[in-house]
Amino acid sequence: MKVIIAVLFMAPWLCVHAQTNELQSGVYSWGNSKDEKIGIVEKRQVLNGKTLDLQHFEIYTLTLRPGKTYIPLVTDENNEQLIVVKSGNIKLRLKDTAQTVSAGSIALVLAGDKISFQNQTATAATWYVINYKSVNPVNTQRGYGGGPSFIKNWDQLKVNISPKGESRSLFDRPTTMFERFEVHATALNPGYASHDPHTHRVEELILMLTGDVQETIAQNKFNAHEGDCIYLQSEILHGPKNISNKQCYYLAIQWHNLKTD
Repeated sequence: MKVIIAVLFMAPWLCVHAQTNELQSGVYSWGNSKDEKIGIVEKRQVLNGKTLDLQHFEIYTLTLRPGKTYIPLVTDENNEQLIVVKSGNIKLRLKDTAQTVSAGSIALVLAGDKISFQNQTATAATWYVINYKSVNPVNTQRGYGGGPSFIKNWDQLKVNISPKGESRSLFDRPTTMFERFEVHATALNPGYASHDPHTHRVEELILMLTGDVQETIAQNKFNAHEGDCIYLQSEILHGPKNISNKQCYYLAIQWHNLKTD
């Protein structure tokens, strides 16, 4: 799955740059950022700030050249990570598990665990790092009670087909940060909406894997493209629709801080 990044400019009241602390609902573009060389990887910041349920929320990509291995130097006891492979194939090593996975694959890294990356291919590999820390205390017993950190290979996920398109469930479980953390992938065929615009208490992140959508946010509509991140605040009206002439794919990510969510 090849991901092409596009730049989207939005009204200033709806979208903020990565340097702003308070994150607002909007489309955040990977293409606006410059590469920053950090050792053997190249980093691009997408967003960085805080939200209603997250005292820290950061998304960036790392790119690793062929034949290189990247081992993060710090293990964070207070943050979780969600890794999403953007392009290429990469070998992930997470505790006692190692898998070579393709674009769309994910890894959930619970607080205190460590992941490493090895590029054994002839082309560069890029992945998203989603760092987050809940406003609630870390709950190790709840998180590990829901299962260990894990890797999910996109190519091995069960596909459900409907007239609208396709869906893949990646996981739905408690973690060290949340009462419930849920990620699924949706494909929309041309002309279809995932659902009517609606609201809910939980915040949400839409990560565009391929194609384009038109996202309703409040009373406005904005185009989001491959590689873009759409952050949706609590209780804001929202809903995606594929208005292009080809299928699109995105990850929908929701975190539930309250048992009543």
